[in-house]
Amino acid sequence: MKDVKVSATKRFVGSTGWMIAQQIYSMLLSLVIGAIAARYLGPSNYGLLNYGTTIVSFFTVVSKLGFDSVIVVSLVRRPEKRGEILGSALFMRLMASLISWFLIIGVVRVIEPGNRLLHVVTLLQSFAVILQSYEVFTYWFQFRGRMRAVAVGMMTAQTVVGIFRIFLLASTASVQWFALSSSVQYLTCGIIVAITFFAEKDAPRLKFDSDTGKGMLRESYHFIISGLAITFYTQIDKVMLGKMEGDYAVGIYTAAAAVAIIWEFVPNAIINAARPIIVEKKAMSEDSYMRVFKLLLLGITFLGIVVDVIILIFGKFAVSVLYGAEYIEACNALYILVFSTNLAVIGTARGIWIVAEGYNKYTKYYVLIGAGVNFALNLIFIRILGIQGAAIATLISQGVVALGAPLLFKKTRSFVKIYFQSFALTGLLFSTSFSFLRKFLSGSRGKKNG
Repeated sequence: MKDVKVSATKRFVGSTGWMIAQQIYSMLLSLVIGAIAARYLGPSNYGLLNYGTTIVSFFTVVSKLGFDSVIVVSLVRRPEKRGEILGSALFMRLMASLISWFLIIGVVRVIEPGNRLLHVVTLLQSFAVILQSYEVFTYWFQFRGRMRAVAVGMMTAQTVVGIFRIFLLASTASVQWFALSSSVQYLTCGIIVAITFFAEKDAPRLKFDSDTGKGMLRESYHFIISGLAITFYTQIDKVMLGKMEGDYAVGIYTAAAAVAIIWEFVPNAIINAARPIIVEKKAMSEDSYMRVFKLLLLGITFLGIVVDVIILIFGKFAVSVLYGAEYIEACNALYILVFSTNLAVIGTARGIWIVAEGYNKYTKYYVLIGAGVNFALNLIFIRILGIQGAAIATLISQGVVALGAPLLFKKTRSFVKIYFQSFALTGLLFSTSFSFLRKFLSGSRGKKNG
């Protein structure tokens, strides 16, 4: 049992370390180059670019088929069918992505019939939907606790795109070329991750199995619906701002949102690394499973509080340095949106509990409720408060989804209780964190001395 615990700890620390390292690199690169590009493009063109990205994001969710929350769990529960699981998932992702690509082209022409520039921008961005199918391979590395290959692949791809965007800035390229850059990133990353996967000695032989595919879809269709609803209530503000206030407002709001979510890579990396470990503990011990899950909830909550304080103090300075005076009015929205990201992260962590308890179907109800609330509030608040109104609507809807909606259903009502019970483990959280830190530092010194 002790060896199992040590192995799980090493896998968690190793996976989390690489994922956080990749996300830090991604954050710094995209923040610096993205901010320079935003200055170069101006709020209107920057808003146009993000308007297209928002439309594409709706279909990206469909193309993923809700597998993000299902494949790793399936690999843990049925490791003997790993080849069928991954092969079936890859085939279905590709098919769904191709269908989504055609739908994107059609929908943009319907909702913005006269906006030729948006048509071109969205077309170039939409290739990323197909290219993101490589993510199926990352689930294998996540399951095996070998996120180094994925992290290196992503960092390489981001470096290539960073250089490409610098070239675009130097050559004063048009907005269309910037739209293409996201597709270039996914192409590069996909090639690297796929090559690394097939080079793995223990990589399973991929095989499509209709029964396995149908089984995963039965488990994941709740997440497809919930994913759409999540995208709706997290992105509809930009669409409605674009229609009601114009591209300029979208550009300002996007700058605020970019700074507000800048920290999310840390809790998301922790959640992704913890998922297989928590699922395994569920099968071993209910008490151990619940204790680790509560520690996860508590840890990301405290992390969010620290970030809130930092943003409230330095947010205006960050916007000014990164985006310039043209974007300074983004600060008021930023101070609101940063609190909504805390709630979004709690909702993401709750997904582990939902899957482990078999309550998948409730996820779609939560986010459908949140989507309805967000749409109604945006309709009211944008007319009254503009950009700040969209931020307030997002904050309220995130609160509804994270902690309000679960109370409406008997079986999931206990999540809210679990969340607040987690604060009783504050002492254990800090002692565990300090223990990990000491081991990490002593390990680093040992390697240096060696």
